[in-house]
Amino acid sequence: RTDGGKSTENRKQNNKKNNRPIRKVRQVEHQRRLREEERVQKKKADRERRERERRRKEAEEVGETDIFGDGIDDEMNFTEEQIRQGKRGEELTQVSTNYTFQATIIESQMQLKNPDLTALPEFRRHKVVLRQRRRQLAELTATRDTLRLSLDSLRKKRLDEFMHAFQLISLKLREMYQMITLDGDAELELVDSLDPFSEGVVFSVRPPKKSWKNISNLSGGEKTLSSLSLVFALHAFKPTPLYFMDEIDAALDFKNVSIVGHYIKEKTKNAQFIIISLRNNMFELADRLVGIYKTDNTTKTVTINPKKFSMPHARDDKVVDHRDDMQSVENDQIKDGRRERRGLNTMST
Repeated sequence: RTDGGKSTENRKQNNKKNNRPIRKVRQVEHQRRLREEERVQKKKADRERRERERRRKEAEEVGETDIFGDGIDDEMNFTEEQIRQGKRGEELTQVSTNYTFQATIIESQMQLKNPDLTALPEFRRHKVVLRQRRRQLAELTATRDTLRLSLDSLRKKRLDEFMHAFQLISLKLREMYQMITLDGDAELELVDSLDPFSEGVVFSVRPPKKSWKNISNLSGGEKTLSSLSLVFALHAFKPTPLYFMDEIDAALDFKNVSIVGHYIKEKTKNAQFIIISLRNNMFELADRLVGIYKTDNTTKTVTINPKKFSMPHARDDKVVDHRDDMQSVENDQIKDGRRERRGLNTMST
């Protein structure tokens, strides 16, 4: 006998030992039920015996003793026989019920062990379909995992590049604002540092000799300086070839206009600025001036090179050339019937 057989036999013995208390409980319960039924039958027999005794006494009183004597004894014997047969009948009924239940279980097992053989082709067909579906699922899962990795990589790359640019722009913004205001400070702050793309950015500045404020709470000139600082910081990070600004110096004083104009002239040589301005200390720094004037319900322009007016050691021939240019402009105005003076509006480039 092998070890496996021994272990199986041991398990059977253990199961028998474990089931012994259950069987004993069942036997005790069965015996109790039988005793209870026997007690009920005895009570019934006693009642019937007392009834027969009563009837016998009544018969004796009327002289009918011989009529019921033997019949009563036979009836008593029949009742006791009924009691014994009733006990055996209940036992037989219980055994029959157990056999019926076991027969039902056996029939169910036989039905399971005898499947419909005509279902085999359909089973094979479904098996092939299942194999195809599993293969498709594996391919789609692999594709999904690849796309998910690519998406995670792109998100991480976007976050890294954004944070790198954000830090550089923040440092450059502080530098620009300090240069323009000479004593201020500015910063960019993420509303949600864990997810910078969800809530946005807060732009706060500290003007000279003032407390920190949000840009929406600043005056007109302070807003202009803050906005220009941010534009210059963005330009330093990623230059744009062309900027168009409309009267950015309208709310600035003379000092700040000069600071902004000199910065645009000296620090942004890799871009072209078109600025509409009415401040002379702004358009004096331009490379070209374009004057806008109106006559006869039409708008005309005239272009001037400011360098010809600002050169202190200009030669005579250049001055003559300049005068010739001005004379040609006046002749054109006379020919067109224009008597108004040019320069009603000025645009600096």
